[in-house]
Amino acid sequence: MFTMHTVLEHASALDAAIHAIATVVADLGHGNFLLDLHGGTLTCKRAASCLLHPETGDKVLVSGPSRQQSYLIAVLERDSARTARIGVEGAMAIGYGGAVQVLSDDAISLESAALSLTSGQLGIRAESAVVVAQELSYQGRQWQGALGVLRHTGQALEMLLDKVRQVTRVCYRQVEQTDHLRAGQLDYQARDYLRLHGDHVMVTSDKLLKMDSKQIHLG
Repeated sequence: MFTMHTVLEHASALDAAIHAIATVVADLGHGNFLLDLHGGTLTCKRAASCLLHPETGDKVLVSGPSRQQSYLIAVLERDSARTARIGVEGAMAIGYGGAVQVLSDDAISLESAALSLTSGQLGIRAESAVVVAQELSYQGRQWQGALGVLRHTGQALEMLLDKVRQVTRVCYRQVEQTDHLRAGQLDYQARDYLRLHGDHVMVTSDKLLKMDSKQIHLG
C-alpha cells in the first residue's frame, strides 16, 4: 500500500547525496547524459573537469549532493578499441606559461574548418611532405631555399617582378612554339661563340644597323 511513509522515503532518496558508478545509456546533447544507475535511470550533466567525452556503454562516476544536482565527473572504463575524444562545451585553450608537446607513436591528424598558426619562429622537419590545396598564397619579405632538384609542372606560370637575377653554370631552354621577348634595351654578350640560325632570319632597324668585325663573311 502506497503510504505517506513511502512518499517520504522516496523524497529522502532523491535528496540524498550520490557517489556511484553508472553506465552511459545515451548522449542527450548540450552536455547532458542519460545514465543507468542500479537498474534505474538518471539524467545529469558532464562536469567541466571531465575532458574525456563519454560514449554509450562507458562506465562513469557520478557524484553530487542529490540526484537532481549530480554530475558525471569521470569516465572509468570503456572499450579500448573505440576512439577517445577529448573536448569541452565551447572554446578551449591548451597550455599556459610553458612548453607543450604532442607525442604519438602513430599518426597525428588535425581537422578544422579553419586552421591558424601564429609563432615567432616555425620549424617543420619531415622525410617527405605533401601539400594539396586549391589555392595557395604566400606573403613575406624574403624567401630562401636550398634544393637538390627543383621540378615544376603546371599549365601556366606568371610572375610580376621588379628584378630577376639568375646565376647558373649551364642553362637549357626549349620552347616548342613561340618565344616572345619585348625589352626597352637588349644586351647579349658571348665570351666565345654566338650562333643564330633559322629557316628565315631577319634583322631590321629603324635608324642604324651596324656590323663591326675583323672579318665579315656573307653568303
